Amino acid sequence: MPDFHKAPRKTNDSPIARLRLERGLTQQQLAQKIGCLNKDISRWEHGVCKPGASYLAKLAVALDCSIEALLQNEMSGQ
Repeated sequence: MPDFHKAPRKTNDSPIARLRLERGLTQQQLAQKIGCLNKDISRWEHGVCKPGASYLAKLAVALDCSIEALLQNEMSGQ
């Protein structure tokens, strides 16, 4: 059963969201660039789930960054 009392993670806390916004892309535009659905981008940005390895590589290319930059919060323990 979901924990409805847990505060959702803010989108701008996500490295994916921050990088996407810095590049002036919408979720839909980014999704089209990497071949997924915009709801997948939303889920990744809100921390509902994480992109798989193949999508991490595509995101890194589309956002012109390293995979490490996309995993910044996970690597720092946040």
